[in-house]
Amino acid sequence: MTRIEQWRWEKEDLKPVSWHFYNSCSRFPARNAQIFNAKLYSNDNKGRFTWSEMRDRVESICCGLMAIGLNKGDRVAIMSESSPYWTHADMALACTGGVSVTIFPTLNTKEVVYIMNDSESRFIFVGNEELLDKTMASFNDIPKLEKVVILDINYKSSDSRIIGMQELIDKGNSWKEEHYFDFLNRKESITLDDWYTIIYTSGTTGPGKGVILTHFNCSSRMAGADEFLERYGMALDENDVTLCFLPLAHIFDRGSCQLAAIYHSSTIAYADKVGTLINDLRKYNPTWINCVPRLYEKMYLQLQYVMNQHAFKKRILTWALNVGYEVLEYRKDAKGCYNMHKDFDVVSKLGPVLRLKFKLADKILLKIRSIFGTRFRFSLSSTAAISADLLKYFYAIGVPIVEGYGLTESFNACIVNPITALKPGYIGINACGSQSRVSDEGELEITGAGVFKEYLNQPEWTDELFTEDGWFRTGDMVTVDEHGYYKISDRKKSIICTDSGKNISPFKIVDLFTTSSYIDQILIVGDDRRYISALIVPNYNYFIDLFDKEGVKYKKDMLQWDDYGGFRTCIKVGEDFIANYQLQELINDEIDAANCELESYEKIKQYTILTERFTEMNGLLTPSQKVKKKEIIERFAKEIDSMYE
Repeated sequence: MTRIEQWRWEKEDLKPVSWHFYNSCSRFPARNAQIFNAKLYSNDNKGRFTWSEMRDRVESICCGLMAIGLNKGDRVAIMSESSPYWTHADMALACTGGVSVTIFPTLNTKEVVYIMNDSESRFIFVGNEELLDKTMASFNDIPKLEKVVILDINYKSSDSRIIGMQELIDKGNSWKEEHYFDFLNRKESITLDDWYTIIYTSGTTGPGKGVILTHFNCSSRMAGADEFLERYGMALDENDVTLCFLPLAHIFDRGSCQLAAIYHSSTIAYADKVGTLINDLRKYNPTWINCVPRLYEKMYLQLQYVMNQHAFKKRILTWALNVGYEVLEYRKDAKGCYNMHKDFDVVSKLGPVLRLKFKLADKILLKIRSIFGTRFRFSLSSTAAISADLLKYFYAIGVPIVEGYGLTESFNACIVNPITALKPGYIGINACGSQSRVSDEGELEITGAGVFKEYLNQPEWTDELFTEDGWFRTGDMVTVDEHGYYKISDRKKSIICTDSGKNISPFKIVDLFTTSSYIDQILIVGDDRRYISALIVPNYNYFIDLFDKEGVKYKKDMLQWDDYGGFRTCIKVGEDFIANYQLQELINDEIDAANCELESYEKIKQYTILTERFTEMNGLLTPSQKVKKKEIIERFAKEIDSMYE
């Protein structure tokens, strides 16, 4: 089956990334391009860059790079947390014909060295001294590496291999005096066929593959996104503000936040860090954000926690939510889709009694919506599937979450839900310019201008993952309904085959625990085994609150904490904690409830409760928050084997 969404432009209509950057700079020179917490950046430019100021900064970096020998086509890595400087570096490379190689700052040294060597990067931008130390410690293991630029305007070094950002800017300003036309000629020489970036895939099953993406891949995807957004009442312009808090090393935020803002002359606000998300939403008041399902789940659990703290508040909020759910049905069309566009007049469709109830309920729900600010239009969700029930929960509150689907190889979203017809449980319809089909085996295959052409240095993977007629095999198993909405059933490689030959989707089982108050993470195992088992990470925060209220003793000195999406999250507990009878009973009840929804061969027969959360720090999650199944199975091999003795 093939479904094609036509576009209205040709290749000749498109321009490289550098053109779009300069276009925004010339159209709105005095408007804010970037806003951020100045204290985190040595009060640089007082916490804001207008488009003209950003152009000047980027040009200085461009000229500085050319002064130290950057040639067109050279690969330059960026290893930093998301920041205004990350964007400056990216745009400088885009305007000089350099190829940015993105590296998550959380990767270990071995992974960093692999990417640097595989990409043959000559230079690297690093975000802070910790990352500088990591890079310098392995400098001799990276033969092609010549210079390290630290994104700190105050940093000075006597080491000739290291350049502080201000030094690079000064070099650029000096070089520009005599060579400015050389820079302009370089910028004008950039074509759509030139490489824009190399992004390495998450590598859940081994070393990541370097995806080569051209200016054409980027601009065609952005043009298709622009048409899709305009068609469905989500168009962006210079009045919009987005909040950047996810990693720019990942294609999702780089495309749907940074590049979307640059293409539409919108303002990018940079969060202090992921842990300050809630405060940053209030401070910057964005019109759109990108978010991942796990953060929505955290918000849901936090709201549930607040409700459970006060009986009266719980009654009021529960009543308001129930009214919200009732009203939500009036947004639903015959296809089972919900219109969450701000201009949709749902009130006119309500009867007089429900209209009055909704008027009162919405004042209560508004207090929850205010978390996102007062100008909020929509949130884009990607990187993993989001529970249909969770989506409807937020829709009932009045928060439009637009789920989409994309990969690094497709340069961001190629399938998206329109805000006027959101279908929970489905990843959406083809974005403009995207083509897709379902293979005989049920695998999603895609093509279109945004789709990459090859992996770096891995022709065998390129050959294996493209069909003979040029379609990319995504590895995702899907179904498609009569209206063109796609639904993911699981990753092809994730399907579990028991020793009796039963094929089981872990996704189906995991989805049953998405909104659980008791279970935080779960990994389903059972390949070549007699039955399905699970490794379970409890919601430690929930049980800490419960134990403290009820005076249950446990070893508090064993607790370890981290910030995640603005929420302080416990990531490790002691053995005594998980041995608590009440914890075990509540988890067992949750497993029993889920098993009631499953076929007999899908049921969880055994499970093990763990004392640590899957995180990037312990190597059990990728930077994009995907579970590293191979590493988890290796780490907990004894626990898994014990469930089959």
